[in-house]
Amino acid sequence: MTDRRCRASPIPVPSCANQVCGPVALLAGLLATGCATPRQQLPSLPPDPGPAAFLENAELQRPTALSEILKERIEAVIDEPPLDGVHFGVLAIDAETGRALYSRNAGRRFAPASNQKILTSAAALSLLGADHRYATEVWATGSSFGSTLDGDLVVIGSGDPTFSHRFRGSGEEALRAIADSLYRTGLRHVTGSVFVDVSAWDSTSVIPTREVEDLRFGYGATGGAFAIDEGVVEIEVVAGPAVGSPASVSWRPIGTADFVVASIQTEPPGERTRVRSSYLPESRKLRLEGVVALGEVDTLAFASRDPVRQASAALRRAIVARGIEVEGTAQVIWQEGVRVGRGCLSGGVRDCPNAARLASVRSPTMAELVAVVLGVSQNWIAEQLVLTLGAEIGETGSRSEGVRVLREFLIAEAGVDSLDIAPRDGSGLSAYNLVTPRALVGVLGHMRGGHLDEIFKDALAAPGEEESTLEERLEGLEGRLFAKTGTISNVNSLSGYLETDSGREVIFSVLSNGSGLPSSRVRAAIDNVVRVLAETY
Repeated sequence: MTDRRCRASPIPVPSCANQVCGPVALLAGLLATGCATPRQQLPSLPPDPGPAAFLENAELQRPTALSEILKERIEAVIDEPPLDGVHFGVLAIDAETGRALYSRNAGRRFAPASNQKILTSAAALSLLGADHRYATEVWATGSSFGSTLDGDLVVIGSGDPTFSHRFRGSGEEALRAIADSLYRTGLRHVTGSVFVDVSAWDSTSVIPTREVEDLRFGYGATGGAFAIDEGVVEIEVVAGPAVGSPASVSWRPIGTADFVVASIQTEPPGERTRVRSSYLPESRKLRLEGVVALGEVDTLAFASRDPVRQASAALRRAIVARGIEVEGTAQVIWQEGVRVGRGCLSGGVRDCPNAARLASVRSPTMAELVAVVLGVSQNWIAEQLVLTLGAEIGETGSRSEGVRVLREFLIAEAGVDSLDIAPRDGSGLSAYNLVTPRALVGVLGHMRGGHLDEIFKDALAAPGEEESTLEERLEGLEGRLFAKTGTISNVNSLSGYLETDSGREVIFSVLSNGSGLPSSRVRAAIDNVVRVLAETY
């Protein structure tokens, strides 16, 4: 039977029967015929073997007096009750030599939480390039007569995740910029509709391995080929004039006029605002239920759950508000080969003889996006990157294809053992993701020293860095620690680069699962492990 480690690889590797494809083979000979010999019979390492190979070599190093001291000090932290009931995986290596300084369960798989973003960001930067920019194009189909387009506008969605407050003021401002571009062409009247062609991307918005409760909130928002404001709708709730009266509700961005359906009652003063959202797929409406105290005005945020359709409707509103009459509606086209405009089909507008490009909006660079994914730990953008990998590198903009491309990169280029990873999404919000500390350290090592070294390192969170996830953690390590945090239920993680008190550089990964403890308690222990490394090595 073919060994499952070869069968799991996205690149066919023949002649693997009864053998084990270890990390050295995957890194140095993945594209060659055959597999490595069993691990205990590996030949001598070639020059510059790469991260996966030197990690395997590091595991064979004999303990030193220093490593024994580190072991004692680290285990004094993570074996202290009640932390002794937590599953920890730890690997720390010297970045220059690859020597393992401390290893505990380094080859065991853990749910990584947002440490998954290390893998996603490394793949996006490496495969798409630090200078990669998204382009959202608007095409006219039909015939133009002066300021009138006798036809339709077609927007080709690229999955640009920057139509939000982080990059463009707000999603609505981004749409106004598109409308301004159209207005400057002299366009004032469209006899047809606004078609938004998202056929290059998957129409499935819900990640199968997400917890249902995550879907309500901004951190679990879904995206697509054309979406704004990170898939989030902001709700303003104003209490009614008297106890028992209905509250008034407004929202932004405004897409379809009847998208939000509210049933929120006014309670006596002093009551806490309690509003719950639910999405009604039959009617494509967001339902809000709850209470608000008399005299209160509260602003809440929920996942839109219908981001592409709402963004498309909001774009038509922006075009009309700018002074361009649109006789038709806003329509989302999910499949290729559907008529969009006069004689053009979705998926082929750029090649349609009846089409002319009117505007193109380009995003900030991939380096800027990754800085938000890693530094702020933005889930929605991370998921957009996975879909982009599928669309740009794979066959289609689907999550499954994006994850396949991600996995292939990790094995074929970063040298990760195929059994050390089981990616399911890009953000780490899914508890189905699995990765070993060894794999995370290997990817961090792969990114170190290459042409993307500084870009990747600078994108990570750092102590004292404003708005980063380490802003208020590990004080005293400013300018010396660059790492990615991670937190979901019963999971905490931290992996990155550390300059020790002696000036040495350490690459480390600390993963914890099944804690059953407050996250603050586990995070404090992880921070103490990092301090031990900084002080001792």
